[in-house]
Amino acid sequence: MQDDLLARVAWLYYIEDLTHQEIGDRVHLPRVKVTRLLKKAREEGVVEFRIVKPTAHLDLERQLRHTFGLSDALVVPAPLDPERLRESLGAAAAGYLQGVFHPRMVVGLGMGRTLAEIARFIESQEQGDCIFAEMVGGAGTNDLGFDTYNVSWLFADRCGGTAEHVFSPVVVESSEARATLLGDSRIAAALERAAKSDLALVGIGATAEGMVLQHLGYCDEEAVRDLRSRGAVGDIIGHFFDRDGRPVQCGLEERLVALSLDQLHQIPSVIAVAGGGRAKSLAMLGALRGQHIDVLITDMQSAQMVLEEHGAAGATREANQ
Repeated sequence: MQDDLLARVAWLYYIEDLTHQEIGDRVHLPRVKVTRLLKKAREEGVVEFRIVKPTAHLDLERQLRHTFGLSDALVVPAPLDPERLRESLGAAAAGYLQGVFHPRMVVGLGMGRTLAEIARFIESQEQGDCIFAEMVGGAGTNDLGFDTYNVSWLFADRCGGTAEHVFSPVVVESSEARATLLGDSRIAAALERAAKSDLALVGIGATAEGMVLQHLGYCDEEAVRDLRSRGAVGDIIGHFFDRDGRPVQCGLEERLVALSLDQLHQIPSVIAVAGGGRAKSLAMLGALRGQHIDVLITDMQSAQMVLEEHGAAGATREANQ
């Protein structure tokens, strides 16, 4: 009789979509008793749940959150065409961010090709009122369309907000030139505003040939090889780090016009959008281990590689102890 009652109550709730009170009226039981019976039906297997859509990406999100202490993670399927990965990540990030952005929010912007893709997929809003503040200088010696000026302007245009530019190259010719630029009231004010952002949106660069700073004309192949020899695996807004997230000094930081990593860490939420290949997965691993980011948006293949690299490194350390 008890099993029959559990099945009947479960049917009325899950199939006929009745409320707890309506079920109580139907079977002549108090609403509280109905709630207890539904709970028991789940516990005893009278009711079973099956999610019909693939859930592997949800498990990867859970692993990333728990392994690296992230506040959130979003993992999307990798496209069949690797050339469309940035586009796929950009679309996913745009959907995620539209649930996060709110009027008068200050959003700090980093640099990178994937960030440039995101703005294209943001749905236009007339009253967004967000301020998009650049966290790094915008001009390169090559105009490739993904410098911070273009990206911040496009975000502001789509969100009905405003863009605040850092009118300086990403990397200048000398430390003295950097000091002079940072003494300029307009540049200082722009970076100060960026340092007080509510949210930061960054890419993660890998120390591989074709990295952003190389495309912008600030690094050559020899400089990339030098970075690798020093243990650097990636960078965020021009600051390089090793696979454990520790800063790697290479001389560029003395000429870099950008927020420091310490300033980045002071921003309440740092969202990174990145994916693609082993070199990128090592860079992502360094960013995660160094706790340089709070939210990661990536693809399934990259997420798997990051977790595998992290597990393999941990096993090697234990074996050497």
